[in-house]
Amino acid sequence: MSDPLLDKMDALLKRHQGGAEPSVPSNAAPSTNAPPPLPEDAWLPVLTDVVAVGEPGAAAAPTPAAESAEMQASPPPTPAIDPEVLVEQVMGELEPRLTSLLRDRLLSEVRNSLDDSLSALLAQMDVHIREIVREAVAEQLGKS
Repeated sequence: MSDPLLDKMDALLKRHQGGAEPSVPSNAAPSTNAPPPLPEDAWLPVLTDVVAVGEPGAAAAPTPAAESAEMQASPPPTPAIDPEVLVEQVMGELEPRLTSLLRDRLLSEVRNSLDDSLSALLAQMDVHIREIVREAVAEQLGKS
């Protein structure tokens, strides 16, 4: 029973390695230990290849001179940071941002709440003012 994902991966690797599957005589047993040989100009790494960062075709293993230059160029290890100092730094950076976000959020909430309250009060005031005006008009009409 073969896995369809593995079959797709094999097909992809074969396509990038030059196409067709190497022909194996029917009487010869396939070798499971050795991978098939790659052409010299193959740019796609195989799982057993060491991949260097950079352009395709970059050297897989750096030379000893390059290794020593990398060791000398690498920065010294950073000293251990006190967790309390780290917390203070993070809080110092977060505090202005959080204050700004909270202020904006609070302003919008207060504005919305105030708008809702004023709308309700205006509706109530409109009803009360209409009652007062009706009573005043009725009183003035009753006197005349």
